[in-house]
Amino acid sequence: MTNADVLFLALQTYETLERHGWVRQYNSALDMSFLVPTIGLQDGAPSENFVNLELAGTTLGYSLTIGSGAETEPLHRYTADRARGEVYRVRRSTLWITSARTATGVTLYTRSDYRRGAWSTIMLSAADRDAGLLAAVTGSIEPGYAPEIGISPGILTRGIETLAALAEAEDQTPPPAPPAPAVSDRTPKTDGPQGFGTGFLVSTQGDYLTNNHVIRGCQTLSIDGKPATVIATDAAFDLALLRSPGSAGGTPARFAERPAWLNSDVTVIGYPLPDLLGGVNVTRGSVTSLKGIAGDGIRMQISAPVQPGNSGGPVVNASGQVVGVVVSKLDARMVADAIGDIPQNVNFAIRGEIARLFLYQNGIEPEETGDTTPLPPEDLADLAQGFTRLITCN
Repeated sequence: MTNADVLFLALQTYETLERHGWVRQYNSALDMSFLVPTIGLQDGAPSENFVNLELAGTTLGYSLTIGSGAETEPLHRYTADRARGEVYRVRRSTLWITSARTATGVTLYTRSDYRRGAWSTIMLSAADRDAGLLAAVTGSIEPGYAPEIGISPGILTRGIETLAALAEAEDQTPPPAPPAPAVSDRTPKTDGPQGFGTGFLVSTQGDYLTNNHVIRGCQTLSIDGKPATVIATDAAFDLALLRSPGSAGGTPARFAERPAWLNSDVTVIGYPLPDLLGGVNVTRGSVTSLKGIAGDGIRMQISAPVQPGNSGGPVVNASGQVVGVVVSKLDARMVADAIGDIPQNVNFAIRGEIARLFLYQNGIEPEETGDTTPLPPEDLADLAQGFTRLITCN
């Protein structure tokens, strides 16, 4: 399943959450809070050591229990033993998560939190058709008391919130890729490196976000001359995640918690035409449309000038927070040939919410902040330059 599949599955899930009357409730016995439906929840098969619940009309099931470490370990082993592929694991002093997908297409998720001297465990399961519901519940789980909300923050449920803030799309099929005359702006080369692009740091482990078209067809990649490998790609979103261990320990970019506002100021940082310009380049503009070509809700339009090589670079707001990823510019010559006029400053960026969703889906939790204090332009440029790097494709 691609990130685009998850994105539009989440749209359907949002409606389902409303239909079943979902709220996040505090379970005093477990000392945990998580989403539960107020409509359609029923008892599951009886069990001596578990409270089992099911949501009528779906494949979503809950199993709740409390036990010692010795009693909890087999529950996580049970989940891992049924994996068809890779098992996702988190093991900390007070948190234990195991998640796997079975050969029959069922996702199992087991989470144990150490609460009041024992392990409180929530085991969830759902088939693919209810993957969005499962994601919403897993993302809502919090130790202790948490406020009652309909859609709670979390790794995947933030994606659902993101969709509510997007284009209010009624169509639940993925929007088409932007048609010509939008063209990518990776710097092409006829000799030496195949091309250049821009990326920016999103984790302290040396993970960088860029465009998929920047790294497509590359035999080797480097970030500021240091070797890099491809961790994940998504052609529909035109995003790619790279890792350069030699860059570990840097300060990652912070994403804005809220989508960019129409007509808000933005700054683009990147390495356009590196052979000609020779260094980092900063341009300023505004968000001129919250959609891309043909109403594409994955992208937004910006007036900040971009050149070949800007692809994959961050678009930051006045506070230095990432609100987008540069992806393409309008082909002015093609438009001029078609309509007899030359468009000016029509460029596109992948929306920051989409970039965050892509990172969440690939195991990276981006740093976020709600601070809206504007920075002086000079300080903003220094901040962005600290996490923005040149990507070379060979």
